[in-house]
Amino acid sequence: MENLVNEPAVAYPSHYSLEEYLNMQWENGNKYEFWDGELVSMAGTTLNHNKIVGNLYSSIRNAIKGKGCGTFILDILLGIKKRNSYFLPDLVFTCNENDLNAKRFIFNPTIIVEVLSDGTELYDRTKKWEIYRRIPSLRYYLLVSQHEYLIDMYHRANEQSLYYFQAFEGTESIISFKDPEFEISLGDIYEGIQLDEKETIMPDVM
Repeated sequence: MENLVNEPAVAYPSHYSLEEYLNMQWENGNKYEFWDGELVSMAGTTLNHNKIVGNLYSSIRNAIKGKGCGTFILDILLGIKKRNSYFLPDLVFTCNENDLNAKRFIFNPTIIVEVLSDGTELYDRTKKWEIYRRIPSLRYYLLVSQHEYLIDMYHRANEQSLYYFQAFEGTESIISFKDPEFEISLGDIYEGIQLDEKETIMPDVM
């Protein structure tokens, strides 16, 4: 397969079975999400991306000790059975017993976090969100900037509620969660981060 690490999220037209996808060896460190038989190439991560994910993991894990929940990163697959699709979010939080006892897949997330990359930001904000918001268990979707101290969050109280949008700016901001109840700060999430300048991606000219 062609190396697409530095390109936006791109779907391959070939049809793959789920078994083929799960047994695939990623070439050159490339990672792919599975959309009902199509593979979508994920952009390579930056050092800041890696640091932010690590800080998020530590902040949430420390905040939920003893609450019977789990925080997961590093190639844990989020499955959407009704869509026959599997994703690789940067972080997934769940309190579901089946998820906590699973080996590789999570189906009932409470929180999903995506750290935005220049090549995949539109994908995370549109196509992914269109799918994620239909997950019955989901209560929070966080989109974390690498270019400024900013986290956009969609949240709802329960499965029947509408999602509400809230933006958190600056290192003094605190994000509060319910059920289980805990807080994390942008100061901790962005600790040790030197903000990147945003890359401008020019459209192809025919």
